[in-house]
Amino acid sequence: MTNREESIKQKLRESGIIAALPGSVPLADIVRVGDALLASPVLAVEVGGGPERLQQVADLYQRANSHMIIGAGGVETAVDAVPLIQAGAQFITSPLLDLAIKAICQQHEVLYIPGIISAVAAQLAFQAECMMIRLYTGGPAGPDFVNVLYRTEPNQEIIVACDIELEQIGRYVTAGASALMVGKPLYRDADQPMSDIISQARTLQQAWAAAMENENGD
Repeated sequence: MTNREESIKQKLRESGIIAALPGSVPLADIVRVGDALLASPVLAVEVGGGPERLQQVADLYQRANSHMIIGAGGVETAVDAVPLIQAGAQFITSPLLDLAIKAICQQHEVLYIPGIISAVAAQLAFQAECMMIRLYTGGPAGPDFVNVLYRTEPNQEIIVACDIELEQIGRYVTAGASALMVGKPLYRDADQPMSDIISQARTLQQAWAAAMENENGD
């Protein structure tokens, strides 16, 4: 892993809360949403799949400059990854482990984060030297599942992707999550006021920071 990839991974870890924006965000609203997240501040964003994803990534990257880590989610092929990287994506996530996407990301010094849904898939990703994974989980058993994977391979960092309940944040931190990728309630739809995005983001960030302080005994 290159120094740039390590730096991106470190910034995702430091962000704690990563905004998962659906591909359905209207292109006309993407900068407004990005501004609200920066004001919170949420300093990492993943843009989901959709017909305007390429332009959404480009607009966010140009607007945020170096102040926000921009990622593209749900990338299915290496061919799809290249223009997203050229548009400014600093990390790429895929639904499953894809070695061709990983190779393209390495070539461009972009962090590759495969999507994982099982312990076996996590082990395969670790064998492929993917040191950060995106785990799809949730519900009451979600933190327990994270802890199983964390104890199995503590050197592999886990980003948990789910619509999270505020009271679960502490459990995910204790379980070993390096960051949380949150859709709802952080972003609901195009009618959501900017002030509500900021309020939701700050509430999530405060809960994450408090849980981290408690975990570290500060």
